[in-house]
Amino acid sequence: MSSDDNHFADGPETAPTAPVAGDPGTEPEAPAEVRDKLAALPALPGVYLHKNRQGRVIYVGKAARLNQRVRSYFQSGADRDPKTETLVRQIGDFDFIVTETAADALILEDQLIKEYRPKYNIRLKDDKAYPYLRISLNEPFPRIEVVRRLERDGARYFGPFTDVHAMRETLKFAAGAFQVRTCHLGLPEQTVERACLDWQIGRCSAPCVGYDDLKGYRSKVGRLVRFLSGGEDEVVEELRSQMASLAADRRYEEAAKQRDLIQRLERTVSHSRPVSGVSGDCDLVGLARDGEDASGLVMRVRGGRILTTHHFLLTDRLDRGLGDIMAQLLREYYPRAGDIPREILLSHPVEDVDDWNLWLQRLRDGACSLKVPVRGARHQAVDLARTNAVLKLRQAAVNRHLRPSRRVTPADVELQEALDLHTVPDTIECFDISNFQGRETVASLVYFKGGAPLKSRYRRFRIRTVEGVDDFASMREVLDRHYGKLAATGGLPADLVVVDGGAGQLSVAREVLAKHGFHGAQLIGLAKREETIHRENGTISLSRRSEALKLLQRVRDEAHRFAITYHRLLRDRRTTASELDLVPGIGTTKKLALLHHFGSVVRVRAASAAELGEVRGLNRHDVAALMVFFAARDGHRPPEDA
Repeated sequence: MSSDDNHFADGPETAPTAPVAGDPGTEPEAPAEVRDKLAALPALPGVYLHKNRQGRVIYVGKAARLNQRVRSYFQSGADRDPKTETLVRQIGDFDFIVTETAADALILEDQLIKEYRPKYNIRLKDDKAYPYLRISLNEPFPRIEVVRRLERDGARYFGPFTDVHAMRETLKFAAGAFQVRTCHLGLPEQTVERACLDWQIGRCSAPCVGYDDLKGYRSKVGRLVRFLSGGEDEVVEELRSQMASLAADRRYEEAAKQRDLIQRLERTVSHSRPVSGVSGDCDLVGLARDGEDASGLVMRVRGGRILTTHHFLLTDRLDRGLGDIMAQLLREYYPRAGDIPREILLSHPVEDVDDWNLWLQRLRDGACSLKVPVRGARHQAVDLARTNAVLKLRQAAVNRHLRPSRRVTPADVELQEALDLHTVPDTIECFDISNFQGRETVASLVYFKGGAPLKSRYRRFRIRTVEGVDDFASMREVLDRHYGKLAATGGLPADLVVVDGGAGQLSVAREVLAKHGFHGAQLIGLAKREETIHRENGTISLSRRSEALKLLQRVRDEAHRFAITYHRLLRDRRTTASELDLVPGIGTTKKLALLHHFGSVVRVRAASAAELGEVRGLNRHDVAALMVFFAARDGHRPPEDA
């Protein structure tokens, strides 16, 4: 690397995350109320949770021996950097959980970091649910689809894709080349009468109408899986053999199709870059940092070629060593990686590598090991990943500089601090439910960007599946419809999601968001009467003069106004539809003209033929139709002049 790269260079490893224990004879800095807990700490592996004086978890760590690691934070002689000193000054209490092994502590640490999102743990800057390609091998006729959740359901997953455009291109190519379906038909039970457009344009072999049998279709799926796993050469050789066999049988048209597919695959393979010195399957993980920002890049090498790359930006408020950042990158990426190789090569080592190997083996259900090559071709390969991480970090810095930034208001800052959000909430979306005596239940979604309404993102919903007044079920339906569509199109929730209501609505919202893969969405509930803010770890109340509360109230009240407006529209439609919409020849325009002239349906009913004739746009046939209609409804004969 040139001298210009020094600003982004990794540099020497810094001290471990936990402060080094001081002289055993020094007095502890712990508050009086936690000194007894320090004395009772066991010499066992486990996880510790540091809390501030308000009881909020601000840091989660693991330890092979809890008593040594936790006490080291409170030793007066400990040598700590200024940022770690800031953390220590905020610790007002701690909890700990004992585990059987240090590897179990690693797993539990990961779960607790995701649950509490502590302020001082290393975190992804863009903590969203990345998409996967899922091939449903658990079905007789598998399909390929985009999902945002990795599940143990017998399907095969590829991802996560940090570049959604690249993922869409991969899906388009895979479906077209191997003719694997993307529909949601439950084959073979659920069939259709004729093939869809995908078959007509050559993107599906149409097993739904019997154009492809089970054996032939499963063969196509098998090739697709091998191709996405890096077995391109194997797939091409298999296709060459089939092409030769078809040509020998004089089935030239089918042989030509195989030839075209081979050429298409070879063009794709030629674009993938071989890695010198690496012949098998492995992951190359590179890391670079610049102040609090860090960049991690995972290169998935399969068959000696770079198959895909995944890039992540992380932030660290304590300026820890690159080993700690590497540990967090592994913790974030591999639990949701669809494919874990036997070998992972790192640019920087992590502590307790045996525990990490055991953790990865459990995730993979097979052998897996971390290695840090220090020389030779494999070191050069890892350095390629690290160099790309440096370039990605540079590009992120450039984008930050070029991106026009809005003025951050005191309300933004206060809201971020009050709710402990990891970013200033530039975008906020809010949901509200409205009903009248159990009828015409509707919901609204309003969207604010930069503190102002963005009405192009407003949405309104008519509740379809809920009978009577059930705000929880109504909220579930609306959120499921909205975020299901958002996940299917690759969209993301706003920086802050607000639901009108308390703990019940909040629980429903978290469940639905998690269902669609949006585990990291920042979510609160805002109750109308008490103006209490409900969060997943408790409730808070802001001052009535708080700018943050006023911003939330403005968003919530706009959602309520939008829902009420839609509710009134439906109610008015129902009222007028029972009368004027049933009159022959009276359409929407004439109906509105009548209501504008008379003010209500009751006055239209009471009007004479002469009065009706004064309405602009009505002719004598319309007047006659109205008189006959209302006379029939009232059980009278129409007037002679009608």
